Amino acid sequence: MDRRTACLHQADAFREKAIADPEQHDKWIDEAINWLERAMEAGRCAGITVEAGDTGDFRSWHAERQPMLS
Repeated sequence: MDRRTACLHQADAFREKAIADPEQHDKWIDEAINWLERAMEAGRCAGITVEAGDTGDFRSWHAERQPMLS
């Protein structure tokens, strides 16, 4: 299970606690929100590895996407 999915499971568990425990509802909802924020952060993180010698392809790819200045 990846980090994003694990965080979503934690958020769901705290949401269930909020439903089951009305006296502590706000506390559990705050915890669920914290876990949802962690899931969003985990979803934005992406690892990229590049081996030596692969940079030429990246440079040509990057150059093709640069706007032309006039």
